[in-house]
Amino acid sequence: MAGFFITGTDTGVGKTVVTACLLALLRNRGLDVGVMKPLETGVDAKCSSPANSDAKFLMESAAIEDDLTDVCPVRLKPAASPYQAAMIANQAIDIDKILSAYQTLANRHPWMLVEGIGGLLVPIHKDYLVVDLIRDIGLPVVLVCRYQLGTLNHSLLALDHLKQKNLEVRGIIFNQTGDLDAVETEQPALLKELSGTRLLGGVPFIEGLATDSFTPELLQVLEQSIDCTGLLAGQ
Repeated sequence: MAGFFITGTDTGVGKTVVTACLLALLRNRGLDVGVMKPLETGVDAKCSSPANSDAKFLMESAAIEDDLTDVCPVRLKPAASPYQAAMIANQAIDIDKILSAYQTLANRHPWMLVEGIGGLLVPIHKDYLVVDLIRDIGLPVVLVCRYQLGTLNHSLLALDHLKQKNLEVRGIIFNQTGDLDAVETEQPALLKELSGTRLLGGVPFIEGLATDSFTPELLQVLEQSIDCTGLLAGQ
């Protein structure tokens, strides 16, 4: 199975944006790519709107026809970590159900992109974290980082934990959410120097990003911004 698990240094760093961009780039190369958001909180049972559901955004941005029950098998209304949201909702999270849904999609698509929830240590169960799900799914990791003061610390902590868990990191992608100052501009190169991890580039700020934003013009920009050769190395 080829593909990547997209995780981030924190909640709200742009995992969904990066996943959607990678999905568009890989499909533009003629690859059959499935997508999965194993768990999502703060959504209704049907993930009704792509504006507030990562799973629905990914599905609609690439016209994915897989069942929502496979793409996002765990959907919880409380906006909290999965572990806390499940307690609030009095709903059990079945890890085997998640892994079974992943296998269903992986049997259908030669390539898979799986977007995590929050950061590496977000709890799914008391003794089961996002990093454990990454291990069980078994895909190389793409770490999404944000441009901001403190990102070197957060990113190095995440990379160190992935190394401790013996998980393969394919590379780092920065997500831009606005104009960059001089300090922020230097952060990707510094992180590469400090960590020795492949820098795959960055997603530029895309104002008003929507499911219909992935035009040929945007794909051309993304081709210049993201190192797909490095991303696909070894696949």
